[in-house]
Amino acid sequence: MSTLADALTHRDPVVREVLETWLPRFLRGGITVGDLVSTVDRIDTWDDWVVEWMNTAAVHEALAKHAESDGRQLAATAAWMDAFRCHHLAYFVSTRDEELHSRGLANMLRCHDHALPRLEPAVEKVDIPGVPGAPRMVGLLSLPKVDRPPVVIVLPGLDSTKETRHQSRGAWLRRGVAVLSVDGPGQGEASQWSTIRPDYEVAMRGVIDWIETRPDLDAGRVGVFGSSLAGYYAPRAAAFEPRIVAAFGNCGPYNWGECFDSLPQVTKEAYTHYSGARSLDEARVMAGDLSLEGIASQITCPLLIVHGSDDPLIPWEQGKRIADEGGGEFLLIEGGTHGVQNMPHLFQSYALDWMTRHLGGTVS
Repeated sequence: MSTLADALTHRDPVVREVLETWLPRFLRGGITVGDLVSTVDRIDTWDDWVVEWMNTAAVHEALAKHAESDGRQLAATAAWMDAFRCHHLAYFVSTRDEELHSRGLANMLRCHDHALPRLEPAVEKVDIPGVPGAPRMVGLLSLPKVDRPPVVIVLPGLDSTKETRHQSRGAWLRRGVAVLSVDGPGQGEASQWSTIRPDYEVAMRGVIDWIETRPDLDAGRVGVFGSSLAGYYAPRAAAFEPRIVAAFGNCGPYNWGECFDSLPQVTKEAYTHYSGARSLDEARVMAGDLSLEGIASQITCPLLIVHGSDDPLIPWEQGKRIADEGGGEFLLIEGGTHGVQNMPHLFQSYALDWMTRHLGGTVS
């Protein structure tokens, strides 16, 4: 029987790079070691990745349907969520086959939507109308047991989605903060009709406009919380959107173009796909538009930037530059990888409490 060590020394260099880069994220996101090892063991080359993860997801879907037919709804919901996670893993940075990529996204959404009515804490799926210059968006909203709570807008990065980000909602709700996880332009579900845009503040204007229509939310206390490429989106939005009370960024780029050539091959391909670029060369040029030069200095709200010293995608100096120019606090986690997924205990509670205090929630 293969082991996790065997998986990490996979014969295909692309598969090996993906596992080396994102293993902590996979495990923290709910993928079991057993599923990881058995799936990777069936993969010969990167081209097999999507299909084999879909095959693993199919096992969980079958378990979910069997549990439903047996009246075991709690077990069924858990199995649908396992299937959702595997389908996400199938497609998230695999973009070479457009049909398979689209199928993986559709399967992920189908499984998560199937589980949605029975999720705890409860989740409401919401449509967020576009504003001039920004497309329609989709979000997941969860409310704490307080009246008119403040709201944290949780942003996905390049290849994460509102569904994967919303799994952390419990920690926010316990602090009396509502959680709105959003697929913005070129992200998750919204990537089916939109592409990445550098002026993410336009999308955030639409989101906050929508929050203002909800009488059960306090639109005067809104924060943004972003990781990876959303570690650029959150500070960028804060520089232009005065209704943002506080902003947090984790392992985001100051200038995405400066990082582009050293990114994993699948990440370059994913950015090419989600940005709508026609080639890798065009994507490289477009990446340079995602820059905070002359913009970070316009941030006036409280800002916290976290970065891992061993981030293989985005050098920690990029994060420090955001904090320095934005007048924010910078927290460097020694030994931390991308998103600091390998040692979240060193920053996560602090970041949650930092944002909660600025939004007027509770930390005790």
